[in-house]
Amino acid sequence: MVDLSNVTNKPLKLVFLVHFVLITWGVQGFWSPDSFLFYNSLFILTLLWAIHNKESDDPLQIALIINALSILFDVIVLAVYFPTNFRTSERFSVAMTILNLVIRPLTCVILCRLSSERGADFPGRGTFGDIFGRGDSVAPGRPRAAYDDIDNPSGHQSVPGVVTVDGSGGKQPPPYHG
Repeated sequence: MVDLSNVTNKPLKLVFLVHFVLITWGVQGFWSPDSFLFYNSLFILTLLWAIHNKESDDPLQIALIINALSILFDVIVLAVYFPTNFRTSERFSVAMTILNLVIRPLTCVILCRLSSERGADFPGRGTFGDIFGRGDSVAPGRPRAAYDDIDNPSGHQSVPGVVTVDGSGGKQPPPYHG
């Protein structure tokens, strides 16, 4: 018997397994278009990337975006390509696609929580500037500097000093290299 107590990253692997099975069963029918396989393959690949890269939250955020968009895509695919023949294989394929669609919102919540655990800071918790970086910095890792007025130099600005040109100790302005 397989010991599942030592498995790491269980929720993410469970999400992968459930969607992998449902997507596989969903594309078995002849009704589904190639685009259905394409965006679901991208979703599965980002989940595999997230399982492999345990430190970064980027793969989880990309998987979350693809999964959220896939809800809309699944609705459109089901509305446009719903099969007209009701063979058993087609009904089973559509039923698995509908079940996959129903599970996707729960998957979004799970991916959001996993991404937060890995250190992601989602927009909407702070200011609009948080979408592009932390609200307290200009760029990630670089603190915001105070405004320096170039018309009124203060003591903390660096002004070129004088340099010694000859060994006699006479000070001369720096040479112009233009």
